[in-house]
Amino acid sequence: MTRTQKQIVVALTILIAITRVLAFAHGLFDWDEAQFANGVRSYDVTQHHPHPPGYPLFIGAAKIVHAIGVANEFRAVQVIVLLGSMLLFPALFFLARELDFDFATACCAATIFAFLPNVWIYGGTGFTDVPATAMGLIACVFLLRGRTDSRAYVIGAILLGIAAGIRPLNLMMGAAPALVATYTRIRARAFGAVAIAMLSGAVIVAASYIGAGLASESWPAFVTSVREQSQYVRNVDSWHNPHRPPLRHAAKTFFLWPFAMRRHMLWIAALGCIGLLGAMFRRRGGPFFVLAIFTPVAILSWLNLDIEAVARYSIAYFGAHALLAAEGIATVMLIFGRKRAWAQALFTIAGVITMVRWVWPAIEMQRTSDPPPTQIMQWVRTNIDPLRPVYVHGGIGPHAEYFLPDYQTKFFESPEEISMLFGDSYIVDLVPDAKGVNFTWPRRRLSDVLRRRNFEMSVRRVSTMLKYGAGWHDPEDGFRWMGAESKTTLPAFGGQGTLKINMNVPLDLVASPTIEIVFNGATLDRFVATDADIERTWTVASRSDAPNELILRTSAVANLAKQKHGQDARDLGLRINELTWTPLD
Repeated sequence: MTRTQKQIVVALTILIAITRVLAFAHGLFDWDEAQFANGVRSYDVTQHHPHPPGYPLFIGAAKIVHAIGVANEFRAVQVIVLLGSMLLFPALFFLARELDFDFATACCAATIFAFLPNVWIYGGTGFTDVPATAMGLIACVFLLRGRTDSRAYVIGAILLGIAAGIRPLNLMMGAAPALVATYTRIRARAFGAVAIAMLSGAVIVAASYIGAGLASESWPAFVTSVREQSQYVRNVDSWHNPHRPPLRHAAKTFFLWPFAMRRHMLWIAALGCIGLLGAMFRRRGGPFFVLAIFTPVAILSWLNLDIEAVARYSIAYFGAHALLAAEGIATVMLIFGRKRAWAQALFTIAGVITMVRWVWPAIEMQRTSDPPPTQIMQWVRTNIDPLRPVYVHGGIGPHAEYFLPDYQTKFFESPEEISMLFGDSYIVDLVPDAKGVNFTWPRRRLSDVLRRRNFEMSVRRVSTMLKYGAGWHDPEDGFRWMGAESKTTLPAFGGQGTLKINMNVPLDLVASPTIEIVFNGATLDRFVATDADIERTWTVASRSDAPNELILRTSAVANLAKQKHGQDARDLGLRINELTWTPLD
């Protein structure tokens, strides 16, 4: 490169690195991020700290950052991801140069890749994809340079081993460059370099995962955890799952629309096709070698990984889209006249601006506000005594392990698993609740890129979890009808509780009925309803060793069908607009 070109690369590297900071997430959002943070705190793959196979070099790097002064384990993970995101531009640029892309096209390709919405957003989170991709790209650069340089060849093998130690799948990114470089080194009779390279890469990968097993509870337990995780991926995430979309439909998501920026991605795909056609006519091998580098990762992802997280997984192979799109821009320039670098740059800048405008609301929300999982865990720490049990939905179990290590957390998958003997405890759930405190992120832009979960959550008392038994009709819009008698189970807690009932009596259809409220076998109240709308509150002693039982009775019911006032054939005794049961703090 000329001196001016070197200055341009340095300037773009610094400028794009600065933009990466803008995506630095304010808080912890996803399941995997929590597991990585837990792994930095206490590494044990058998406990999913982090999940198998353990991502040892990623966690090891975060542990180093944590040890030198970043006190928050999640922030330590983010620092590694941020550094990886800053390396993506120069890594893809130099890969393009090794593949014989001209300077302007290489710059355009690396810039497009850096500003893809998924690449930018995930560059500020706590996942392995970005640093593993950066390391994989750099390894490919050295391996390709190793076609003529044994030292670069050995360095490339080492870097590829490191990429695999961060995220195993990224080993496939270097398969084609490694084969080509090894072939040329053998032909050059550099047998020593080949042996050193193979041994170095193998030792790094083996040591990484053997070390992960030894750092866990035990080697047999580690192997069992890896096998169980592999079986889970096969049965749930991969194409073997009969409930997964057919491969032909999944292909559109994995290869074309990993996030909801459809029109722009169609343009990128179209330019990529033009780039391949142009390379065919111009007899350029570089664009086709791009496919050899990224296709193995793309196909393995398409066949085996969770389609709900494809925006993240596609980072590993969307460098191909950027490289081929940039080649397409260059081809278009040639078709309409002499190819000029400034015209390529303007075309690329226009595309980048449209991507920035589309993704900016997501970047801003991620950078300036805590996601619901972080909000809700901080609320628990601020408002709930650690000695009080907290039921946490298993969907954010790793978050609770990270934020609430000193709490009595109990994990559940369905409400039936929650004991009603702890009415003064709390429930942290994945759905909003009218009786609780809700934490939400607007489902706009960010949910078009991130996995669409954890955007709404709530925390409420167990005492609000009422079990409606015999005599109740299905709930309607904010109310529920009962017949002549209904039974409701209320959670238990020590001491006094407040029972509140807001009801409506259908006096236009029945004569003033007698209403009876029975609590734990004793009549709490008995009165004749003379008003249609009634609200009563009682303070009563709760059971401590068994759930409480509430029985409501009315002496008269309405039946619209029988009374020829409508088609509803249900017996309607009382309409309960509100029924609450809370500890008397």
